[in-house]
Amino acid sequence: MSSAVSRIGYRQFRAQLRTVEWRVLMIAALLAVTLTSFLSVVSNRMEAGLLRESAAVLGSDLQLTSSRPIEPTRIERAKALGLTTTSVIQFPTMLGAGDKMLLSSARVVSAPYPLRGEMVTQPASSLSLPEPGTTWVEPRILSQLGIKIGDSVQFGYADLKVTAELLSSPDRGSGFNSLNPHIIVNHADLERSAVLAPGSRAAFRLLIAGDESNVANYEKEIRATLTSNERILSLVNDQPVTGNALATGLGYLRLSAMTTLLLASLTILLALRRFGQAQLSRSALLMSLGMAPTTLIKLYLWQLTLAATIIAIVGTTLGTGLAAVANMWLADLLPQALPSADLYSYFIGAGLGYAMLILLGIPPVLQQAGVSVAQLLRADSEIKTTRSAFAINALSLTLLALVLLAFLGAPVAAAIMLGVLAISGILFGWLAQWLLHTLGHKLSKRIRLGRLLRMRFKQQRRWHRLQAGVMVLLLMLISVMWVAREDLLKSWAAQFPEDTPNYFAINIQDWQKPELDQFLSERSIKAELSPMIRGRVTELNDQPIKSQLNDAQQDHNSLRRELNLTYSATLPGHNQLIQGKWWSSDTSQEISIEREMFEALGLKLGDKLGFDIGGRKVTAEITSVRSLEWTSFRPNFYIIFSPGALTAMPATYITSFNLEESSRHYAVELLRQFPSLTLIDIDQMLEQLSGWLTRLAESSTLVLQLTLGSGLILVTVTLLQALDQRRIEVALLQTLGANAKETKQLDLLEFGLLGLVCGFLAVFSAESTLAAIHHFVLKLEPTLHVELWIALPVVSALLFILIGSLLRSPLKIEQCYQILKSGG
Repeated sequence: MSSAVSRIGYRQFRAQLRTVEWRVLMIAALLAVTLTSFLSVVSNRMEAGLLRESAAVLGSDLQLTSSRPIEPTRIERAKALGLTTTSVIQFPTMLGAGDKMLLSSARVVSAPYPLRGEMVTQPASSLSLPEPGTTWVEPRILSQLGIKIGDSVQFGYADLKVTAELLSSPDRGSGFNSLNPHIIVNHADLERSAVLAPGSRAAFRLLIAGDESNVANYEKEIRATLTSNERILSLVNDQPVTGNALATGLGYLRLSAMTTLLLASLTILLALRRFGQAQLSRSALLMSLGMAPTTLIKLYLWQLTLAATIIAIVGTTLGTGLAAVANMWLADLLPQALPSADLYSYFIGAGLGYAMLILLGIPPVLQQAGVSVAQLLRADSEIKTTRSAFAINALSLTLLALVLLAFLGAPVAAAIMLGVLAISGILFGWLAQWLLHTLGHKLSKRIRLGRLLRMRFKQQRRWHRLQAGVMVLLLMLISVMWVAREDLLKSWAAQFPEDTPNYFAINIQDWQKPELDQFLSERSIKAELSPMIRGRVTELNDQPIKSQLNDAQQDHNSLRRELNLTYSATLPGHNQLIQGKWWSSDTSQEISIEREMFEALGLKLGDKLGFDIGGRKVTAEITSVRSLEWTSFRPNFYIIFSPGALTAMPATYITSFNLEESSRHYAVELLRQFPSLTLIDIDQMLEQLSGWLTRLAESSTLVLQLTLGSGLILVTVTLLQALDQRRIEVALLQTLGANAKETKQLDLLEFGLLGLVCGFLAVFSAESTLAAIHHFVLKLEPTLHVELWIALPVVSALLFILIGSLLRSPLKIEQCYQILKSGG
């Protein structure tokens, strides 16, 4: 490109910065680039954290997990193939130090460990795992128990000396326990700690590593012989549960960002259209002075490229800064520090910014080259759309849509969401226009400016539909996100009465039951110990159960895992009998089943269910159906047996109880007297979950703020487009005798009514959406949010009036004559 074109382009670019349309164009693109850069860096760091060092995520090349000890034949077969193996046992346990306790996740390991990756400690250790009698703990354990390296922690009946702080490690396991702070224990200390006994809940893992082909052969063999309690994990075919959850969260953030990107694209499109119209006379002048059409195209493309470059630099810087802030928000909740983002992730936002500006800018730029020199003599400045221009527009929009869908990473979900938003926006726009027309008709006979207002609503109906559709969706989405979050937190706290249990005790052995009953009774702690036996449903009426069910029934949660079974002579107080009758004999073979399971599997009273309990077959008849509250924080069971059916089975016990703040020291006494049982502090778990919800809410608030910013800019652009037409109308009214104050009142009345209608439609749609979320998702009673009905329409009306006031400039009578003389 010649230096002359560059100089002209630079001068024009500086001049364009003084125009409103060019400023909103750059601000909209800046928001899009900032948000894209933020999401790209954050998602890349999270994905890298999940897949760091490939096999180091699992600590091996392959994992075999089970709810029971790994069969020796599995280990022998792996060794026969020349593979290296090691065993891991993981379970939740309470750690004690002085008067403080903490729920942690214990990993009991033996050498060699891990098989892939390494554990990083402070101070650095030449050992791959702690020596017997010692332990390594994560930083949260040190801070929350108030201990330091060299101190001891109580682990069951064993006191272990903390010799190192665990900074990072592979093989964290999966599920919620993987997010608890970890303690690494040498297998030699497991027996003397007595934290595990027959029937205790734990996850058993076999880690396997070796030659790639041998690992693949072993995986193929073992998948064909997996039992119901076993699962195989590999990096190629599986991800830990936490990985899936984070992937889902990242997908949600990307889909949430789609609204902002769409609004930014529409804003850029309208701003470029306005820019193109304003440049017609300039383009005609340049061509009349001898500039070739191709040179003119290069001139405007140079300006767009310069704008995209500036936006890319500033937007990437802002997005990277926001990503750093988000990382600090999550630092105390993530199990390990996230690795640095890949270099390419820092350029994704800039690339999307270039794509948006160039692809959307090509059609108006090409139309500039087709302008006639006679444009200098014409008053109108409309660009005539030809078939070729329409085709270019369609091609550019299609390419941009493909770029956006590729970035979102979920094209089907994004396309569905796009369709829903588009249809909703169109419906809201038409409904708002109808309401404005009705209001205009009512007011035309009641206020002095009523007839002019009615005419204005008719003239501006196209822009009103666009503005209303966008604003209703924006206000509705923001209201739903904000109110749903507040309702969830309030209802979550309100649904727990004061006596709701806040401690669970599990892994209680039969020989401990009399002493524990006495301990609880002496301290007036209300608790009922329930026996717990692990078993799997295998038969229905003496036939394999799965062959009698459809695909959806076979996938029911009660059939995909071992169940916690219990027996009781009486109906638990927090259960309600809804069908059948409770047994009167302790020697019968009867069961009571939970209602949802009963209905989902299509069972009926009198059916017989067969169970595999530790390799023994047990069959019992369904004689009653119960309803229960799974969220009551009391021991709940899908199936309760009559006592005679399971009394011969080995069982552990479970109970829950409430300790007030003044009685929390009883929990410490309980662990000291019964160190082998597992005491779960429910308050601690809820606080951890609350922390995650709060951080996610803060992150979603950032996306919503950027979305709101994009929406406001779009409304500004649409108002600018409409104000061009209003200038002629205002000039005519003032020429015919109206004063500037009256024309300003007319404009602000229009803006206020438009905002009011948008606010009421947004409240109505938000309440409908919230009612559905409460009923179907949160399982809460829908409530009417009176404050929303009052505040949202008022805020929306004031917002439109404010934007209109800032954009509208008063006209002097001389300006009115000039506008009418020039035709606009």
